[in-house]
Amino acid sequence: MADAGSNDVSAKLEVLRQRFRDKALKEFDALDAIARSFLAGQADCQELDQVYRILHRLAGSAGTFGYSALGEEARRLELWVKPQVDDCEDGFLKSSEINEEFFSHLVSLREMLALSDRQHTETEASVYAAQPDEAPVLVIEPDASKAEQLAEGLALYGYRVSAIKSLVEWNPASDTRPSVVVVRDEVMLAEASRLPAEFRELPVICIGVSDSYSHRYALAREGAEAFFSDPLNLPLLADHLERLLTDHADAASGRVLIVDDDPELREHYQLVLSNGGMEAEGVTGDPSVLLPKLSEFRPDIVLMDVQMGGISGTALARMMRFEPEFLSLPIVYLSAESDRELQLEALSKGGDDFLTKPVSDSFLLRTARIRCYRAKQLDKLVSRDSLTGLLKHSLVKAEVAKEHARCRRMHHDSVVAMMDLDHFKKVNDTQGHRSGDLVIKGLANLLRHRLRKTDVIGRYGGEEFLVVLPECTLERGQEVLQAVCEDFSRIVFEGGAGEFSVTLSVGMAALPDYDHPEEAIEAADRALYERKRAGRNGVTAVGL
Repeated sequence: MADAGSNDVSAKLEVLRQRFRDKALKEFDALDAIARSFLAGQADCQELDQVYRILHRLAGSAGTFGYSALGEEARRLELWVKPQVDDCEDGFLKSSEINEEFFSHLVSLREMLALSDRQHTETEASVYAAQPDEAPVLVIEPDASKAEQLAEGLALYGYRVSAIKSLVEWNPASDTRPSVVVVRDEVMLAEASRLPAEFRELPVICIGVSDSYSHRYALAREGAEAFFSDPLNLPLLADHLERLLTDHADAASGRVLIVDDDPELREHYQLVLSNGGMEAEGVTGDPSVLLPKLSEFRPDIVLMDVQMGGISGTALARMMRFEPEFLSLPIVYLSAESDRELQLEALSKGGDDFLTKPVSDSFLLRTARIRCYRAKQLDKLVSRDSLTGLLKHSLVKAEVAKEHARCRRMHHDSVVAMMDLDHFKKVNDTQGHRSGDLVIKGLANLLRHRLRKTDVIGRYGGEEFLVVLPECTLERGQEVLQAVCEDFSRIVFEGGAGEFSVTLSVGMAALPDYDHPEEAIEAADRALYERKRAGRNGVTAVGL
């Protein structure tokens, strides 16, 4: 009952949050209109007072609904405009500091609202909070000492681990549902038939001594997705864990835009997909609504009717392809049209697949998941480094530029950091390039789990990494990355010449301190080499 009550409260709070958001968007439209009047020299004190009242409301209420940064910026702008309101006489402005700069900050409020929606974070400006772990690992190991060693090793990578000796010890009523199960092979074979329903769709990794094909087949038949033999190679296990969790998360989620002129049907599809763990939004076929929604929502796929009153879905598909950013966006027609020739004709004009109405809820959900998963996998091939899964060089640099611009607009602290693996050439020469790749992947996985989801991580080249910590002070960033260095140095890798460890050097700089993002990257790079000259294995920050 407590869970039901909590869910009910959460749902009501979310309704309130959405109502606040909707009202804020309308107020931003009003601010935009007033801005145009001011810049054209046609505004008066009454409109300026309206600006003040909108900012005052946002400043007082935004934080309550999870938009802390928006509330702080509204408060700053409110204080900026208040003297001008007080200085008005007979409906006319005597003097004014209300200029293009002020209205550029007003425009940024809309971006801050959208950014908070995407991040879903409570992080306050200039305060760095590590991302809560969303990937608990359940270890089922009869040997207590082996279970403890495994838990300690995986904890270095940021995994939260709980260990039990047998499945009978796991209590679905009180224990946290794991994201992945690591189980001793003998337990898996003996207890697979009693696997709880909560586990049936989870990734399962088996560990054991026997490595025969018949043994592996028996484990695969019982549902195992991977097998690692003793002695356990922990970095390899951690790397496989990361890939399994990422694939399962991608397969169960996605963003779907539903384009249909039937409001009841549109909302039905939206509810089905949302209840299945996907993000879904619906719009009519009005082109003036569709294109802005595509840019705002950034869907993985589009489900679209073919005929919507006087609007043609195929014409909409062609129009969407006019924009280079939507050339590869999958469009799935969802229509009552059953003529195969007409379906093929529709596909030839910009569509990727065709589903015939009516479709069952389960079929719709499975189709959307598969299509979203495939779209995300293709996007990763283009934007992600193949070895680590991190952003490629050019894209991570673009993210630095975006965050630099945000710092300038919103006046908050952010950090850029350059990282380099110490003596990495020696690792490749003595341990082999395969071990070197494993070290690089090990650091990538550690960073993913140690940093927030809102942080940006990219492979800059070779053994170098580039990281951006938004809304983070230099002092706090140094603490976080120093902890990363310490944990990484404790990881034991296995190579051609035996076990070994690797250390990490980091150089950091505050993004707002530089006029251009490239200058901040260069400063972080200089700090990195200062760290190298100072003995490696640690963090050097510009100005600290």
